[in-house]
This record gives sequence, C-alpha cells and structure tokens, in this order.
Amino acid sequence: MTTITANTSSDDDYPPIGLASYCLALLFVSYIFSFIDRSILALLVGPIRDDFGISDFEYSLLQGAAFSLLYTITGLPLGRLADRFSRKWIISGSVLFWSLATCACGLTKNFTQLFIARMAVGAGEAGLSPPAYSLILDSFRPSHVGYAMSIYKLGVKVGAGLALVIGGVLYDYWATIGIVTLPVFGDIKPWQMTLISVGAPGVILSALLLTIAEPKRRNLATSGEKSIPIKTVFRFMWSRKQVYIPLFIGASMMAMAGYGSGAWYPELFTRIHGMSKSEAGVSYGTVVLVGGSLGVMFGAWLARFLENKGYTDSYVRAIFLTSLLAIPLMVAAPLTGSARWNLILLWPGMIMAGSYLGVLAVSFVIITPNEMRGQITAVYLFFTNIMGMAVGTTILAAFTDFLFKDDALLHYSIATACGLFYPLAAIAFWFSLAPYRGAVQEIGHWDLAEPRH
Repeated sequence: MTTITANTSSDDDYPPIGLASYCLALLFVSYIFSFIDRSILALLVGPIRDDFGISDFEYSLLQGAAFSLLYTITGLPLGRLADRFSRKWIISGSVLFWSLATCACGLTKNFTQLFIARMAVGAGEAGLSPPAYSLILDSFRPSHVGYAMSIYKLGVKVGAGLALVIGGVLYDYWATIGIVTLPVFGDIKPWQMTLISVGAPGVILSALLLTIAEPKRRNLATSGEKSIPIKTVFRFMWSRKQVYIPLFIGASMMAMAGYGSGAWYPELFTRIHGMSKSEAGVSYGTVVLVGGSLGVMFGAWLARFLENKGYTDSYVRAIFLTSLLAIPLMVAAPLTGSARWNLILLWPGMIMAGSYLGVLAVSFVIITPNEMRGQITAVYLFFTNIMGMAVGTTILAAFTDFLFKDDALLHYSIATACGLFYPLAAIAFWFSLAPYRGAVQEIGHWDLAEPRH
C-alpha cells in the first residue's frame, strides 16, 4: 500500500488577507447573481402560467428540471477543468454565459423556448462553485476557511432573497409601463423585462472576475502531477462511501425541502393570502435574505464552538443538530392559516434550515485532496441539484396537482415536503458522524493506491 503525504503550505504562504478578501467578495457577488438568476422564476409563476397556459406541475419543470438538467451534466467536466486550469477564467466565462442565457429567457415566446433557455442558465452556473470552493480553500488559512466558505455560501440566501425582493419591485415597475417594444425582438411583456433586467448586470461582473489574483494550489496529494485520472477520483470517493454518500444524501434532502418550498412560497402568499407580487417578494424575500444569512453564519459559529469543545466531527455534528431543529418550525409554518404567523415561524425555521450550507461545503472539501476538489464538488452539486432543483420543486407541485388536487391546498404540499425531507436529512447526517471522524484523521495522508474495504 502506498500512502501519499499531502504537499501542504505554511500559514505564511497564503495570499495577503486583502487579496483573499477581494477574491471572496467577487465570488460572493457571483453566487448572489447565480441565485437571483435561477430563483427569479419563483416570483413569476402567475404571469408565465397565464401567458403559456400551463399547470403548476409544468411550471415546476421550468423552475427545476430545465435548470438542473444541463447543470448536472456539465458540472463534472467543468469541475475537472477547475482542478487543472485557471479557475478565475472558468468562473468568468461561466458568469458571462449564464447571464446572457438569463437575458435570453426574457426573449422567449413559448414553453419550449423558455425550457431550453433555462437549460442554458443551468449549464453556465455549473462552472461557478467547483472552482470557487478550490479558490477559497487555497486563499484562506485553515482557521479562517470555515467563515470564508460560509460567507460565500451566504450567496444562496442573499441571492434567493434578493431575487424575490428586487424581482417583485422590478416586475411591478415593468407592469406599470406595460408592453415594451424592442428592435428585432418585438413586444416584450413585464415578466420578460424582469428576466432581462436581472441577467444583464452579470456581463459586467464577468469582466471584474478576471482581476482576481489566483493563489497557488495547496494540500496536493501528488508531487507535481497536474491531473489525477478520473477513475482514481471515483475510486477515492467509493472507498470512502460511508462518508460521502450520507453527506450527499443529507444535503440532497435539505435541498429538496429548501428549494421545493422556496420555489412555491411566493406563490403561496399571492394565491392563498392575497398578497401582490411585490408584497410577497419583500415579505418572504426578507426572511430568506436575513434569516437565511443568519443561519449560514450561525452554522459556522456552531461548528467552531463544537470544534473548540473537542469534537473532530464538528462540521457534520453542527448540521445534524440544526437539521433536527428545523423540522417542527418548517412543518408548522405553512399550516398556521395566516401570512403573519407563517412568516413569524419562518424566521427561526429559516435560520436552522440555512445553517448547513457553508458548513457542509467545508466538511467534504477539507477531507478531499486539492486535485479532486473541483470534481468531487461537482458530484456533490450533481446530487443536490438533481434532488433539490429538479425533484424538490417538481414533487411539491405534484403534491398539489395529483395528491391534494387543489391549487388552494399549496400550503399542505409545502408542509408535507418539509415533514418528509428534513427528518431524512437528519438521519443521513447522523450516519455520517462516525466515518467522518475517521476521514478527518486521514487529512494529509491520503492513500490513492488502492480502494479501502
């Protein structure tokens, strides 16, 4: 058996904190933009359904399946490129591509065209997180990386929240103007102008990303090799399946509950509680933006607290505890019968439900050699987005259309999804605790020669 010791770097070898923070800031803004562009459809259910004459279930395909289809397929090759080539160029190109694709969504005239344009958005966004995770771990010292990753993952909640807050305001603005006629493209409706408005700024961001100073790669499992064979990557994962599989299953269950309910909550407030688009966007978007962001940072704090108490599985233990606490809050919230109490329960619920995002990302990246981080991140995103974006949003719509068979019972669908998926997530995280402690002991001394049994 051959054991390979990681090629590590001293603390003095990391970039200055100013350069690292500049890199993190641009990655954070990129993640915000990505979630605005992928989440904006949650606020446009009514006008797009009316325009295309489709059901909740069909609309869920636009929200989830269309986006995740190419997102998952292109993620692995882009992750492999991120482990070999310039990470900032991959991110810049990805931001440009998905921003133009979001604008293209606003130019579509039917269901099929919008489905294809959403696929393109997903293909572009697949190139962000695998190289971003790698850049963050190479830019920040181990004592800071948990908070740095959590700040990056704040983009999930900030982006999803801003999509609703800004999206609602933008839609109401364009609705007051009415039809806009553009050269070549003809008449553009308010929902289309909303999509164009949120996509266009990404073109400028893509240029700014090229100003990042790329750090050297550290925590390598090989001596100078630029590429590890892909079969070695999958063998490494499979030999540690007791760690990776429960973590990825747990994350997928959290994503199914989070993406699924998040995709339909704005419609619940307009359909059931009679709010306007802007009212629903601001009310729910503020909970996601503030409560979700507090949750991401709370998760980082809790993991550090547990680490200081001597838990070597502190990252996974933190997400296990918060996933348990999320269950009663997220199930009860949509069943309260009033918008006010729904929102009141959502505040602590969103804090607990959002706590896993940054901590989970750090948990599996630190136990993975540098040369594999982009690819294993892509595998993680494959599962969480297939289950969250595709299955989560669609199964919730299926509950409404086929189980409860009543659009007015959307709140039951949200409660059912949360009641199923949050407990399953907690169970998966529990099973990963013991093997994760073993994986932590292995950091820096990875065996790539043969699988473990």
